[in-house]
Amino acid sequence: MSGGALLLLAALYYLDGQGVLPLALGACALHEGGHWLAIRALGGRVAALRITCVGAEMRLSARLPLGYGAQIIAALAGPCANLLAAWAAARTGTEAGYCFAGLNLALAAFNLLPAAPLDGGRVLWCVLALLAGRERAEEAVPLLSAALSGGLACGALLLLWQGRGNLTLLITALWLLAAPAAHLRGKGPARGRGRG
Repeated sequence: MSGGALLLLAALYYLDGQGVLPLALGACALHEGGHWLAIRALGGRVAALRITCVGAEMRLSARLPLGYGAQIIAALAGPCANLLAAWAAARTGTEAGYCFAGLNLALAAFNLLPAAPLDGGRVLWCVLALLAGRERAEEAVPLLSAALSGGLACGALLLLWQGRGNLTLLITALWLLAAPAAHLRGKGPARGRGRG
């Protein structure tokens, strides 16, 4: 766990007057658990789990690699776990259940965006690698991720200019833009390993 993650957790705990933080951490744990279970079921092995202030990253063992199809299933398993948890929580009919359902829905939807550091970006990379080859996927995914992130940043700026937005969307868009920008400059990997 990084120092930034610990500082963020401490700040969120201090600011959390409604008790949402444990529910959010539970949604994140279910998300990563979904990935882990799928990886294990598909014959892979998680070599490391790193938790940072922007999410979790699983590194798979190089000795037990997963094929493109298995990587797609493993990437979708986290959002699917969140969708299942949202369905179950909403059926409770309680305020906490609805809050937990909303957190899970938001986490699933965000991670399905086709941007490089997210699960949707991993799925996009694998599909392109299957259809056009690894090299084409390495070229296309950072460009597509940058276009999506740039569009989100423009939308966030427009909402802020109109007085109808907050900084969260802009910060998220800039964070998403950092991964493809680093790759396009030759300083980072073309695809993420999954964020939760």
